[in-house]
Amino acid sequence: MAGDPSQILKKIGLKVTKNREQVLSILQGSPRPLNHQEIMEKLPKEESWDRVTIYRALSDLEEKNLLNSLHSTDRVTYFELKSDGNHIVSKAHGHLICNNCGKIECIDDPWNGIPSTKQLKGFSTESVEIVFRGKCRNCQ
Repeated sequence: MAGDPSQILKKIGLKVTKNREQVLSILQGSPRPLNHQEIMEKLPKEESWDRVTIYRALSDLEEKNLLNSLHSTDRVTYFELKSDGNHIVSKAHGHLICNNCGKIECIDDPWNGIPSTKQLKGFSTESVEIVFRGKCRNCQ
């Protein structure tokens, strides 16, 4: 997602903090969902970061509908960008979640055989999640 994190935060009505800006920036640059620990590891090393404050930043961004959260079988939550505050920016995709190691991979076209929202007459779709759970290549 392109866009200045501080402008996005202002647009959605969140106070601009370095924690929120950094978390948003890290997720903007990630090709896959990241968990809290992975985000902590990508934060600039020259500063100290509070784990709880980063959790709070993730929670705030998810509450404002900027992030999707995925729950792995290892009870770890992964986050990925969903919106820039105005538009959905994450291309519709599904996920493969390994039941053994918890690895999450994005898949581009899981839609074959799934009805389009136009076919769901009388139903107002707010979100769609397609998750395949099993064992990854490394765990088979």
